[in-house]
Formats: sequence, structure tokens, C-alpha cells
Amino acid sequence: MSEIQPDPNSTPSPKKSLSAGTKYTFLFASWVFLSAFSFYLGMNLMGKDGEVVSLKNVSSSVGQTVEAVTSETPEMKIPEKTEETSPKEEAKSVMEDSIAAPEFVADEAVSFRASAWSTDWTAMKKTVHLYNEIHPFIYTLRGGLSNNGELISTWSQTARKERVAELRALNPKVKIIPTIFRWENPKEKIQEDIGMGGRTDIRDKHIQIIVNEVMTYGYDGIDIDYEGMSCDKKEKFEEFFALLAKEIHKKGRLISVAVHPKTPSEKKGKELACRGLSKPIVLDFRENWRGPTTHDYAFLAKHADRVKIMAYELHPRKYHNPGPGPQAPNVWLKDIIAYAKKRVPTAKLYMAIPTYGYDWALNCKASAKAVYHSDAQRIRAGAHKKHQPTDINQIIAQENKVANWRNLSKFSDIHKNRAYEDPSLWYSSGGCDRVAFYMNRKAFEEKMNLLRKYDLGGFSFWQLVTDNDPEINDYLSLLVQGKVPPVAKVSEEELNEMMNPTPKPPVDEPVKLSKTKDKTSKKQL
Repeated sequence: MSEIQPDPNSTPSPKKSLSAGTKYTFLFASWVFLSAFSFYLGMNLMGKDGEVVSLKNVSSSVGQTVEAVTSETPEMKIPEKTEETSPKEEAKSVMEDSIAAPEFVADEAVSFRASAWSTDWTAMKKTVHLYNEIHPFIYTLRGGLSNNGELISTWSQTARKERVAELRALNPKVKIIPTIFRWENPKEKIQEDIGMGGRTDIRDKHIQIIVNEVMTYGYDGIDIDYEGMSCDKKEKFEEFFALLAKEIHKKGRLISVAVHPKTPSEKKGKELACRGLSKPIVLDFRENWRGPTTHDYAFLAKHADRVKIMAYELHPRKYHNPGPGPQAPNVWLKDIIAYAKKRVPTAKLYMAIPTYGYDWALNCKASAKAVYHSDAQRIRAGAHKKHQPTDINQIIAQENKVANWRNLSKFSDIHKNRAYEDPSLWYSSGGCDRVAFYMNRKAFEEKMNLLRKYDLGGFSFWQLVTDNDPEINDYLSLLVQGKVPPVAKVSEEELNEMMNPTPKPPVDEPVKLSKTKDKTSKKQL
């Protein structure tokens, strides 16, 4: 087609100037567009560091911060995204500030390994060199009262790839083992995903999706954290776990399992007949409520590479029995070790330790709240009394507060003849006397010495956040390089006595812990 030429005899039309009103409209529209675009960019750049994603009620709040993980075929492929992921999530890992390479990384050769669960990406980047294993807390089950085998991730596909690569660049030796979490509650169940109701098809789909996810993103394994299950699910959970472990091991990867804490029962021969099970559950442990009854240490240890006992929430953030107190005192940890060492090989056995504590009102109705490092620093900046070790009954007597501190003194029998290594702060606020238990380096060291004394395979933090005591990181830097002083191992005689205690004459029944408390629930604190 020939080009159209202008008529040389034609006179060009004069250009018309825009009216003042038109110019104003054009300028205003341009300003609106640029403002909106700047706001969009700003929202994408904000909040990259220090972001903590809570998985509490995640299935009921699925929106722009989570992504469905599905699999239509058994082939190894990138799971298809069936839900919208926000531009912020897709762009964040590209824009994030880089972290300088650490001067050292955790030694693989140590016999006592450090690990941590975390939702805090900034904390993971800054401290990954202090851990042999890291558990990004990013997956949960899709569905509420029923399951379809699929997962939901708080990291997008792009973030999963880039963040794994970044963690490996910062610590080439770290094992990245993400966690799949579900705490059973009235709105969220663990059902078809483990084969309940005869749905082995959904169970097998669930297993395949997990394996696909591990292989697609180059994880070193997977961590299963299915908590609070009713006793009728024990056998189905075991079948599911054994099958998953087999498939994970075929790929040369690791499988870890988080389990509820159990302590030995002095009552012998007691059983729990649970509907739907082929045989009763032997209650050789004290904690005979949902959760602990479903986790059989010996069975799971046969298939798992790591068994991580959630040794925290001894004193939940509630005012009923057992009331205020430390989250994981050594006196309790010793009882858990006594039960676990008979059932879990030492190299596989980890004790999960909390990085937080709780702050309770002693003489009024006020909410209890979580305490991290900055909270403890704030309390210590004002009038307070610090105790470490903490002998609760001695403090109550010294302060002459038996009648006044009823939120604590009514549980005094629990603390009889006990001095906890955990620190506590006693102060007043808002017209109430209060006590705050928390974690510091001194308490953490004593707990680590106990675990090392009994030759456990390692520990795991719940949870790794940026607001942990920085002095604990100083200790960890020595621990993971094998530079801490050695501890004397427990003698065979002492170990045998602990694991097989001499029967004691009948005494008054101790105060029993509540059966209804969320003993190990991983929720936002």
C-alpha cells in the first residue's frame, strides 16, 4: 500500500490552544494518577523486614497473604496457584535488604543440634547461621471441618524459591525443614488428610502434595505439627505418618514430627478405651487428654528422623489451674526426658524450648499477656523486684501476700519446695500487682546444660523472633561452634533411677493440670 502524501496546496490548520478549564482537568487527572501509583509502590516497599505472619485461624482468613498448594497429578511440578497472592508478597523478596554473610555457621559435627520454628523472615535471615536446622512456619491444611488434601502457604511460590536460596547462601550447611501446622479446634479439624472416614484417597493426595512441595522447592525435609487431635485419630495418624515417612525417605529427605509433652505416670496398667481404635491406649503418662493420647512416641520415633517435644505452656495464659508460673522449668523438663528417653533414640530426641513468658495480674481481673525481651526491658525500667531463681511460695511469704495475691497463692501447692531457674519480675501497674516470667540467657543456659547432661539430640526454639534476648544469640554462637564448656553426663545409675523410679508410698494427690488448656498450641502470643 502506497504512503499517503500531503496536499502541497493545502493550508495547515492552525493549532487550537486548550482552555484554562481543560488544562486544569488534565493536570488534576495526572496528579491523581501519579499519587495512586506512588501509593501502590509505597505499599509494596513497606513492611518487608520484621514482618511476622500469624497462622492463627489462617484457613478462615485466607486472602491476599496466603497461597493454595494443590496437585492434580503425581508428577513433580510447581503446584498451581489457585488463590490470588498480593503484589506485595510477590515483589517483597526481590526488594528486601540483603544481610551480610556471617563470620561462621553452625558446625555440622556437633552432637547437640540447634533448631527453631519461625514465622519471622527477618529473624531467620539474621540468625540462620546460629542453627543447624530451621523450620519456616509457613504451611497449614486447607479446609476447616473437612480437608481435601491441599495445603496453604503464607509464602508465595516466588518467595519459597528465593528465600530458600537466600538462607542457603547465608548458611550452606543449614537444613531447611518447613512446618505444616494444624491445631484442632471447633472450626478446624484434621480429618480426611490422615484418612479418617475411609478417605484414603485424600490421605494419599495429601502425602503426594507434601512430597511434591519438598522436591519442588529443594527443602531438606518436612516437619509435621498436627496438634490437639482426639484419641480416635491415633491409629489413622500413625498410618498417615508411616506412609509419608516412607515417601520422604525415598527421596533422601528428612521427616520431623512435633509432639505433645508427656511425663511418667505412677499408676500402672491404666488404659483408655477410645471409640474407633482397634486396641486401648496404654496410659503410662499423666497427660490423658486430647493431643498427648494421639502421639505415641515409640511408634513415631520408628519412622521420624526428629522427634521434637513441645515442652512449653506448662502455665498457659489463663487464670485457672495451674495459674501463673514459668513455661518450661527444668523440674518439668526432667520428667519429660524421663518418659521420652525410654521411647525415643537419643540422636532423634529434641526438646522444644519457649523464647517467651507470660505476665499475670496477682490481685485483680486483668488480662495476662506475652512477655518477650523488649517487654521485660520495659518492666525493668520502672519500679520492680527481680528474682532468679524464683521461689514463688517464698516470695509470697516474704511479701506477706497470701491473702492478697489470690490469683497465685491459691495454686501454692504446685510450687511447694520448688525454686525455678526462670527469672521473674514483680511490679505494679494500673492498680494491680503483677508478675512476669520471661526467658533470659542465664535460664536458657541452665536448660541447655540439662538437655546436654541427658545427651539429647538437640533443642528447638518456639519461636525465633527478632524480639528474643540478644544475649541468648551470644550463647548460641558459642554452643553451635562447640565452644561452650562440657557438662558431665548423667550416670547410668542416676539415669536408671530416673527412668525406673522406686515406687513411693501413697501421698495426697497433687493438683491436676487442666484437661482443657491449650497446652502446646502454636498461636500468636
